[in-house]
Amino acid sequence: MRFGFVVPVLAATLLASLTATNEAEACGGCFAPPSQSTVVSAHRMALSISPKQTVLWDQIQYNGDPESFAWVLPVKPGAVIEVSTDAWFDTLDAATTTQIFQAPVDCGNGSSGGFGCSESLAGRAFSDAEGGSNGGGGPSVTVVHRGTVGPYQTVTLSTDTPGALNTWLDVAGYDIDPSTQPVIDAYIAEKFDFIAIKLVPGKDVKAMTPVRVVQPGISPTLPLRMVAIGSGANVAITLFMITEGRWEAKNFNNVVAPVDLLSWDFKTQSSNYGELRTKVLEQNGGASWLTAFAFEGGLLSQLPGLFSFQGFRTYTTAGNGNFADSIAAAYVQQGIANGETADGFCSESFANVGKSGLMVSNPCPAGVPLDDPSCGEVASGEIDARTLACGPLDDLAVALNGLHPKDVWLTRLEANLPRAALESDLVLQPAASQETVDNMHQARIGTNVDVFCGDGSAAPIPGGGKKTGDGRGPLVVAFGMALAALAAAARRRMGITRA
Repeated sequence: MRFGFVVPVLAATLLASLTATNEAEACGGCFAPPSQSTVVSAHRMALSISPKQTVLWDQIQYNGDPESFAWVLPVKPGAVIEVSTDAWFDTLDAATTTQIFQAPVDCGNGSSGGFGCSESLAGRAFSDAEGGSNGGGGPSVTVVHRGTVGPYQTVTLSTDTPGALNTWLDVAGYDIDPSTQPVIDAYIAEKFDFIAIKLVPGKDVKAMTPVRVVQPGISPTLPLRMVAIGSGANVAITLFMITEGRWEAKNFNNVVAPVDLLSWDFKTQSSNYGELRTKVLEQNGGASWLTAFAFEGGLLSQLPGLFSFQGFRTYTTAGNGNFADSIAAAYVQQGIANGETADGFCSESFANVGKSGLMVSNPCPAGVPLDDPSCGEVASGEIDARTLACGPLDDLAVALNGLHPKDVWLTRLEANLPRAALESDLVLQPAASQETVDNMHQARIGTNVDVFCGDGSAAPIPGGGKKTGDGRGPLVVAFGMALAALAAAARRRMGITRA
């Protein structure tokens, strides 16, 4: 049985997945001067929805000079913008990315294998769309708020006059393309305010961090019409949903990968998952959203192991010998690895919170840090959101405000949308199916099996690709901001390539 190096292989592939580009910035609609060739090719977003508030995290991948364009997002009146943490997206992405394990085979000579190699599909939704083109004010615009958040200058604007916002932004140096006015005016007619940000002068791309926008009440909509501004022919989007129950698209097609058709090529050490994923995303003219991961308790609870790995998944960060038993605890470990916090003990209570049916409540005024003296106390029978923060690592506390932890699902949605599909905003709703969707799969079919078995005859192992009870300990998921060279060396040693 070839199981000895399963954990190192999985670690190596996930380490490789997290060597993300630094050229990323939060973005609703991105505006660049006509002379610039900046093109938005992909977004990573997270959306938390509760009766109290809606929180949107947004980060993009683009080609161009980050100082040459700005970010503009339509928001509900009363929205505030806050700085987020790199660890938030690092962890959500790595822990939910698709993993494919080789098909189980019986070589007919007393040897067999079921988990010898795996491949990571991390970042596919964040990088497989390329190309495309595009790249102070009058009295009719009210400046609701000005400020600085992390490395950004921010301004919140309100107007009910068509064309006024474009004029204000152009005068303020935001280099607005006149062709964007119909889109912006449509949001103005729908009574939206706008938040605009630019880098503080002198800040370079290395200083850029994700931001989040906190809006009052329920707003289950992504502003895809604004996302279209500055984008290429297709935009890949990865969306993490933090909601009570599993959610999906309401006005787009919803799909899942046909995992029963998964095959593993023992010669190339890769699967056909990429082809299967592309085909389902092309349905409905490309206006489709793939559910790649969906677990009740996905943030705060221990998740079950994979197939014959009975027990639970645990997580570890590159260069860190500590193990986390949930994605929320892994978020803290990633924050430590990133140098964003030094407090690793604050996550010890997460597991107990995850089982609670009480509501999480933030006693601080909107836009006020959780450690501010103006914060009050939560009501009896509520969970203080501050117990879910680890210093600057407060994304979890913000995400769960207004939610009951035991009912919270973490869902990963992926899309590769053509520009035509960006003509309507994405509206989200509770999914018709509340079933779990795992991100880890074993291929059902093996090709070029002779590479694995040599001259022995090969046959599939009965029941391969299904969960069994002969557990072999917890599944360890390793991730982190590792050096690309380290991950590449590990892949060469293991003979791993990506699909």
